[in-house]
Amino acid sequence: MNASVADSLILAAPQSAAEKIGNILSAANLTPCAVCHTGAEAALAANQRGALLLTTWRLGDMTGEELAGMLADDVDVLMIVPQDYDGHTPDNILILRNPISQDALVQAVRALLYCHLRMHHLRLEAQRLAAALEARKIIDRAKGRLMDTLHLTEAEAHHIMQKKSMDTGRRLIDVAKEITESPQLAAL
Repeated sequence: MNASVADSLILAAPQSAAEKIGNILSAANLTPCAVCHTGAEAALAANQRGALLLTTWRLGDMTGEELAGMLADDVDVLMIVPQDYDGHTPDNILILRNPISQDALVQAVRALLYCHLRMHHLRLEAQRLAAALEARKIIDRAKGRLMDTLHLTEAEAHHIMQKKSMDTGRRLIDVAKEITESPQLAAL
């Protein structure tokens, strides 16, 4: 598994369980980037990384459900619960019932790490697209303002903004922001 995958796995469990689970994961080349023994430590570590958190149902200071409620939206949780567990399962928690075989645990963690990383990349792409759409809106507003004020075509307004961008060494979006935010059109 590559470094970016290993960097997103955090284990939260009491000392003895953490040691046992950690050994199983390490044998499968899935060494967690952090091992925490309390929910407070796990929440801090997971929220800083946007991680996949593998936790037991009971930690020293809280339950896995309580811990999941403290986590950011980009943190996914895989919780190992007792066989007779019947608690409420929030949307961001996937459940593994104990006893679970070592192979099943490793397969579940590998699958969720893959999905977690895929979601991380999709979230980044969505953010990039949202920023590009917002920039496009600002550029279109600036062109509209030039068209209305100077009675230009869209192509002429775009050409003026491009020329100003190249002449001043500024990005087109910065020129567009200046046009839309200034009370009067600056000399173009």
